[in-house]
Amino acid sequence: MEELEEDRLSSLPKIILHSIMSKLSEKDAARTSVLSKAWLETWYTFPILSFSTSKFMGMSPLQPMEDSEKMRKMLGFCDYVKRSILRFCDQNLAIKEFKLKVNISEIRHISRDVDFWLKLACECGVEVIDYSLDVLVGQDQYHVLPLCVIEAKSITKLVLKGYIKIDPTFMNHSIKFFSRLRVLSLWSVLLGDRDAINNLISFCPLIEFITLKTCYVLSSGDGTKEIMKSLSISGVQKLKSVNTFGIQDVSIDAPSLETLCYYTNDFYVAPFKFDFDRCRSLKELWMWSVPGTFFTNKWFLELFPKFPFLESLKLNFCKMPERIDITSVRLKVLKLSHCSNLKEVNIDAPNLLSFGYIGHGASLPTMSFLRNSSQLEFDIRLQVDYVDLCNLREFVQNIKPNNVLTSLSLSTGAASNVVSILAI
Repeated sequence: MEELEEDRLSSLPKIILHSIMSKLSEKDAARTSVLSKAWLETWYTFPILSFSTSKFMGMSPLQPMEDSEKMRKMLGFCDYVKRSILRFCDQNLAIKEFKLKVNISEIRHISRDVDFWLKLACECGVEVIDYSLDVLVGQDQYHVLPLCVIEAKSITKLVLKGYIKIDPTFMNHSIKFFSRLRVLSLWSVLLGDRDAINNLISFCPLIEFITLKTCYVLSSGDGTKEIMKSLSISGVQKLKSVNTFGIQDVSIDAPSLETLCYYTNDFYVAPFKFDFDRCRSLKELWMWSVPGTFFTNKWFLELFPKFPFLESLKLNFCKMPERIDITSVRLKVLKLSHCSNLKEVNIDAPNLLSFGYIGHGASLPTMSFLRNSSQLEFDIRLQVDYVDLCNLREFVQNIKPNNVLTSLSLSTGAASNVVSILAI
């Protein structure tokens, strides 16, 4: 009976078997190849290819290995990747996703191989390319992204992480690349010049999701690299989400934008500038540590009329006035974390479902809810010294009205010990 059930499963169409395999981990998906001949053939035609030098070679980037042994394993890895891709080319099969993770210490030995693999994947109509270089401290070597990736018209999602360089000559080579691209994610990537990313996005009319985290650009003078400082996005009608990290000046004009996550870092001390006033469809806004920016009470009062569909607001490590007033009938999620100067919070949000506050010290703000939902949940975490524990009772009593405290979790901690308190 069990064999009959296995045969029925194996006889399913490949598209369904591929769908089943896509829900498994890479290791478990590979294991299905031993179940039957049907599963083995399904594995050979599984259109999601994933390769990692560290996994294949069974070692970490810092683990020592004899040069001869390392070279033997590296040649084995290159042969395995090449044969896997050629199998799809020979059978005229499409590759849906191509994932490659290489240790940067090895890229100088196999850079031509990587270029060849990417070329073959593009020729097989690859839709997703996820290519990352593990970065080691003290190394500053980049792999130039081959032109075939930029020119591929089949790609809908491009994820690049690590020391990968997008050469400025690519921007001048073709104006039709990335015509189907919907997702662009760049982490620690080196851009050929300051206008490269803006030009790149302008050639992606269908792009919906953009992530840019700690990217670099080559300065026009001596060619040294510097942190990417500015981003200007306009003319992309389908853009839904932007996630930036470490960019000092951000300007976005996207009528369909729904999610904006704006992170900063410690590279800058100068004030940040952000302009997204024309993104009227915004639903989620997350601001994290914005140096030199003071969020006035006026900013809060103007925020919700300016963005009438805003449902989620999260502010972390932002400089606040002593009092803020928040009024919105659409707001569902409000998170305030380590916001300095704050002493009074007044909230009029009848549909608010989740409120979170994270702070530290003895001075805790009073919180008032003019209108609140019966389903409102609190998540309040405080870092205080033991000598300030007596202030917790006053803090809880200052949350009005009292019936809003149907579900309140409180965590408090000291430098060396942690105390958890549950208040209902």
